[in-house]
Amino acid sequence: MRPDENLGLDRRLEQLGAWSGIAWVVICGGGFGATGLLPVWAASTKPAALAAHLSDIKYQILIGMAVVLFGGVTFLMTWSLTMGYQIKKYANPSPLVFYVIVFVGLIGAIDGMIEGVIASAMAFRVDTLPPDTTQLIFDLIWFLFLIPWAPFMLCQLLAGFAILSEQNTGVMFPRWLAYVSFWAGALEVFCTSSVFYYHGPFSYNGLVTFWVPGASYFIWVLVFAVVQVRGWKNVKDGVPTSADVEPDVAPAVGPRVGRTDADRVRVEASVGI
Repeated sequence: MRPDENLGLDRRLEQLGAWSGIAWVVICGGGFGATGLLPVWAASTKPAALAAHLSDIKYQILIGMAVVLFGGVTFLMTWSLTMGYQIKKYANPSPLVFYVIVFVGLIGAIDGMIEGVIASAMAFRVDTLPPDTTQLIFDLIWFLFLIPWAPFMLCQLLAGFAILSEQNTGVMFPRWLAYVSFWAGALEVFCTSSVFYYHGPFSYNGLVTFWVPGASYFIWVLVFAVVQVRGWKNVKDGVPTSADVEPDVAPAVGPRVGRTDADRVRVEASVGI
């Protein structure tokens, strides 16, 4: 394969990976909505009442979780790989940031897969399981959704610091996006209270513990993905083309104007020259 063909394939994969973030938000959010599990019933619900409710929506759960497992998990993984690659390419070349983002994306995909499988198994056996066991499995589903918050916060903070670094030219990732990352990362901490309360805003179905960090993560992915998709207007053949970051070309006669050598070195390093 010729170098230009490699570049074209790389560009197409970047575009598809960016769109997969939007696809994850739509498919995963739609899949969970289709299960009938939202809004989540409180942890203080009587086991018999919860089991009866889950039995009534058994097939909704199975169909919705099939959607989540088929599309949602896959697209989170492909989007995380793309985001890590593009941050390394366009914002900050640190291998550590790249590996953390990719690793956390894989953790999220695996965590989502485990949630989907457990929820499917619960619905599959809900008519024969003791109500107490059904409630325990129900608790486990939402604990898996909320408790592993720390790696996601780390990923969001590192992405924010990478975007604020001097190496970032702003071609693909504008600097304001870093503050969206910090905002979403800070809200992840609220998930901690889910194991201490059985009802109210701090329980695993509460406004503070469930809806705020859950919604903020979906918003974070959506905003990042939209920025990635729109950022292609500043990129051509994998190389930034914005006038503000385009490498200087020495004039045939006369001095160079408008950019110091330090600026040129920084831009060239950011685009891999």
